[in-house]
Amino acid sequence: MSGNGSHGMLRSALALSVFMSVLTLAEARAQQGGTGTTAAVTYAAQGWSPADRNTFYTTSQGSRMMPYAWFKALRRLDVDQPFAADKLQRYGYLPNDPSSVSNPEGLPVGFVIDGTAASGYLGMTCAACHTGQLEYRQDGVTRALRLDGAPANVDFQEFLTDLLAASRATLAQPDRFDAFAREVLGGGYTGAKATQVKEEFGKWVAQFGEFMDKSLPASPWGPGRLDAFGMIFNRVVARDLGVVANFKTADAPVSYPFLWNASRQDRTQWNGGVPNGLYIHALGRNTGEVFGVFADFAPRRLLPPTPLKPAVIDYKRNSVKFDGLQTLEEKIAALRPPPWPRDLFGLDESLAARGKPLFEAHCSSCHAVQASVDVPGAWRTPVLPVGTDPKMVLNSTRMSDAGLLDGALMPPPAIGARIGNPAKAGDLLANTVVGTLLAEAVLSPPGQMARSGVFRALRKDFAENLPGEHFDTLLDPKLSVAAKREAMIKIRAFITARLSNMFNPPPAVAGAAYESRVLNGIWATAPYLHNGSVPNLWELLKPAKERRTTFMVGSRVFDPKNVGYDADQSPFRNGRFVAEPANGNGNGGHEYGTKLTEDERWAIIEYLKTL
Repeated sequence: MSGNGSHGMLRSALALSVFMSVLTLAEARAQQGGTGTTAAVTYAAQGWSPADRNTFYTTSQGSRMMPYAWFKALRRLDVDQPFAADKLQRYGYLPNDPSSVSNPEGLPVGFVIDGTAASGYLGMTCAACHTGQLEYRQDGVTRALRLDGAPANVDFQEFLTDLLAASRATLAQPDRFDAFAREVLGGGYTGAKATQVKEEFGKWVAQFGEFMDKSLPASPWGPGRLDAFGMIFNRVVARDLGVVANFKTADAPVSYPFLWNASRQDRTQWNGGVPNGLYIHALGRNTGEVFGVFADFAPRRLLPPTPLKPAVIDYKRNSVKFDGLQTLEEKIAALRPPPWPRDLFGLDESLAARGKPLFEAHCSSCHAVQASVDVPGAWRTPVLPVGTDPKMVLNSTRMSDAGLLDGALMPPPAIGARIGNPAKAGDLLANTVVGTLLAEAVLSPPGQMARSGVFRALRKDFAENLPGEHFDTLLDPKLSVAAKREAMIKIRAFITARLSNMFNPPPAVAGAAYESRVLNGIWATAPYLHNGSVPNLWELLKPAKERRTTFMVGSRVFDPKNVGYDADQSPFRNGRFVAEPANGNGNGGHEYGTKLTEDERWAIIEYLKTL
């Protein structure tokens, strides 16, 4: 046999090997419900109509990541396709059926256009991070159960990293930019207009690149996790205040929390740092959230501080859509926990019955429904140190240069006090949030007030908490000037009082404390602990020293026995989780029920399915 023949056979064998490897990988991804697969979707019974769900998926909150025309024209670096050709499924985002009214561009769940496709901005909304989906095999077919309000199995950092890399390459490579500019400008393309696009695009790439370079950690967050506080702080106290020295690496990733019953807690965020339970609370925390996911915000100092007066700040220059935020929160308030899918995975009723008293003995002091002493009608949310990884709490207490907020009023309850320099980043964020809400409430034109999301929130809160104070009478255009002034004083007082201690946790306790939520629907929220360091409920009930220290994340294939997702494979490049306390990934703490027998632990898990 000749040498060429040998080489030909070798090439054929290698080609066959590569082909079989590709088939194997594709099959593995299909079996684990990985990115890019299509499954028949049903929806958990959570009290939403299809119209409610569509509103949640497609309502803009004022997020403006980049001009949509640019995003649509951007191309991937790894393959010759538009960046969003696969609807971002390679990052774990869920496809959303295109609608001529609310989603004409067929964007993924939680991605929206703020404005029109021709002149608007690509933005994100709550649904991108808080819509889950489990997948399973039935009759030889991959099927999916949508879990609205559940943590999303998405790799946000990889999405941001790839978006930046593609944008930088587009700016740097003449051929790539020419194709980009022609797509953006269409029939109106000219050399002069392309030059203008390049200048504008270059400015965007510079600021977005600085934000990402100084924020994203070298050790990736991985699927299903995000350092939300770190990114929000960087966006507001560094980028929006224009103080580059305030940037810190966002290296304390946490899981996306589940949204059902979130409106009923009296505190929220993993460190319990945000008062909650009213619609004005929700607008406050969600305003901070949209600042973090690319809302335009450009506060400016109108007057410097003097010995007698604080600095005067203008907060009105922002893209926050308070009506959208209020609409989203009203949907979340109506969202119910997903019931355990008994028809798919069964339920051992007798085992669950044995688990109920065990849960009450070992878990209910932290996780049972208890009335709040601070917010009427809300649930108490204990914020307790249980030995879990402290990095998120430690990072949330960081100090920053106050920049233009130096000398401005401190957020409530420190009425009359001024922001010093340096200041807590949490106080700076609270100042901007409260100031933005007050500016919307007090400075909006009269015709805009009735439509404002702030006033919709206040109207509901007054009706539920101040039944003797009819909110709409405070907005009566026939009121005298003095009466209008008095009405604005009442509204301002209500907002500031309810938003006291915004972005600051309860009084310090020994150790890093995190919220303890009511566990309704907890079966649908793996992985567990605040930082997603435990893959399933079975591992959570084991002593920390016996828990898995390495497992895979990102799969949507559900494990009904251990109650979590397949921890042995992942469709993502950064899908391996390693428990490393130095990276905020410690899996210790929460040593409850660890002295129970295995049978007793299984009984508690079966009972948890029924909540």
